[in-house]
Amino acid sequence: MYRRVLIYGFAFGSLSAAMILINFLNRLYLERNWMSAIPTLANIIILGFGVFLFVKSLMQMQFEKPLTLGKTLFGTLLMALVAALFNIGTYQHVFSNEKEAFNGFRDMQVEMRKEIFYSDSTIENKSQSELDKEIQIIDQNLSVGTFSRIQIQMFLSVALVITLLVYVANKK
Repeated sequence: MYRRVLIYGFAFGSLSAAMILINFLNRLYLERNWMSAIPTLANIIILGFGVFLFVKSLMQMQFEKPLTLGKTLFGTLLMALVAALFNIGTYQHVFSNEKEAFNGFRDMQVEMRKEIFYSDSTIENKSQSELDKEIQIIDQNLSVGTFSRIQIQMFLSVALVITLLVYVANKK
């Protein structure tokens, strides 16, 4: 089973990581349209399809004991973790080595925040230090650690839901 975890994790993790590269290197984040949402949605769909195929392959394997939901869930969560590690590695690569693409993304986020900050009429005394604090928050949110937590949470939750749906549907 662990060999299948690695095979499916590598296969669907690399497909998912390709979506991150496509998003950053083609600068799809610059526009707010359906085309820029494709890489994000594709990450969820790719993982869901991978979990579906993994559960189906586990159900076709012959085990000494019957396949339980716990064993299936453990395998899919490990597979999702392997796939998430591919995304984290890709984001780390873009963050460290593709400075032009990443800084363009960061600058876009900062400019959007500045527009919101200066157009907000509820804040009367707008100071540069308040804006600097908000820019620091943006930098913290774009860090590799924050991205890692988001990816792991997203991949594990998608794997959990898809596993439960496929397992219950196949056991009826």
